[in-house]
Amino acid sequence: HHHRPRRLPGAMKQKNATGQRVLFVLGVMALSALFQLMTHRPETFGRLCVFLAVFTLFEKAISYYTKGWHLFVLDFCYWVNLSCALIPLLIPEGESSRMMHAALFIHANGPVALAVPIWNQCLTFHDPERILSVGVHVWPMLVTYATAWHPFDKTSASFAGKFELSSDLIVVFVSYLGWQLAYFMITRVLLADYIKRNKEYASSFRWIASDHENAINALIVSMARRLKVFSEKERMSPDDIRSEFMFMLIQLIYTIVTCSIATIVAIGGYKAHLVMMIFTIASSLWNASAVYLEGSDSDMKQPEIEKKD
Repeated sequence: HHHRPRRLPGAMKQKNATGQRVLFVLGVMALSALFQLMTHRPETFGRLCVFLAVFTLFEKAISYYTKGWHLFVLDFCYWVNLSCALIPLLIPEGESSRMMHAALFIHANGPVALAVPIWNQCLTFHDPERILSVGVHVWPMLVTYATAWHPFDKTSASFAGKFELSSDLIVVFVSYLGWQLAYFMITRVLLADYIKRNKEYASSFRWIASDHENAINALIVSMARRLKVFSEKERMSPDDIRSEFMFMLIQLIYTIVTCSIATIVAIGGYKAHLVMMIFTIASSLWNASAVYLEGSDSDMKQPEIEKKD
């Protein structure tokens, strides 16, 4: 997102500031209520987080469609959110559901949750869009808190924090590679003509490949040149299959590293998971503090900030 200042009429500025303050108060109270529920009614908390994961998925699908960003919903984090609801619906209780919940735990607390500090996501309480963006990465982590330590249905009772990592990690990476293959087939085969006709529609890969100032783009280009996949003057392109394979390789490396961290959390048990959750949410609050503190002396007196996508 790029931001630029603009001057607003006084009445409009006051109305906008009042609306943001109302949203801020409601956001803080909602977060407090959510964690009160986690403490006193953890089973209800788990069910609520499943609902919030599915709600956020559908809200993002609708809002992204209006912006031409609907291909982002194919990203891994959205599939993990959907899995929170599909596992209890489709997987019978027993060893199969235990393994799927264990894999969900690793995915949710690895590549999905750690995207919050890595991508500097902000839990700004007056901005519903940012709250939902953080939620996409946090709801699965909170769902797995309930499924692991406070089971709330028959399939999560089959799991209840029991890991058999030798087999569970196979499920983790087979399911990830299955998603990656499905993503590739959908974007490169099933929707290939649709994407060619609508080049303005963005996906994670097309977004990063088109932004040559992006740090991930620079990392991929550097790696591709070292591996002799690119010549010294070549850059990423949204239509270049080599660029996409290098993007997939970077994603795989990220997934291996973050799943390794989540595996350590799984071995550490309940207390390690609490530390992980506190760290993830605190990082989003830390990033949000810059928004509030940097604006505290200026936003009340200076022109309002207009967000421009």
